[in-house]
Amino acid sequence: MKKLFVVLLILCVTTLSFAQEKKHTLTFKRGFFTNDYLIDGQEVSCSDFEYELARDYEAVSKWDTGNTMKYVSWGMAFGGGFLVGYGIAQGSQYGADQSYTFKLMAGGVLIVAAFIIERIGNSKKDDAVELYNKNIGKIAGNESVNLSLVPTEQGGTALAFNF
Repeated sequence: MKKLFVVLLILCVTTLSFAQEKKHTLTFKRGFFTNDYLIDGQEVSCSDFEYELARDYEAVSKWDTGNTMKYVSWGMAFGGGFLVGYGIAQGSQYGADQSYTFKLMAGGVLIVAAFIIERIGNSKKDDAVELYNKNIGKIAGNESVNLSLVPTEQGGTALAFNF
């Protein structure tokens, strides 16, 4: 019986050592034209970064919201730029009426709103990385195997394995 217990204990310890995943620290550095994605200080591609971030549901949800806001802001900035350019072209004609000023103002408002939405999206992405790094211990353990001492119905203690 002792030999069986020792074999089971060794099996459990080796399983615990292989069941744990490596803990990673994510870093997102925003640049002017490109962004740097780092896992444990090593630069990786955006898809690898997002794959690692997907281990935490809340973090990847915030990340996706930030990406959606980025693309919406790009569309708004494009539309605002078009309205500004069209208003300038319309106002530069000889004898133009004053309707071009509305296009200029509407385009300017869209561009400013696009910058604000872009900033909010960037803060959501930063929050997602912070949330992942905060929850890193809870995710990496994955609680795949749990070994604990529990009381029995007869008043003793028993070794419990949870998979």
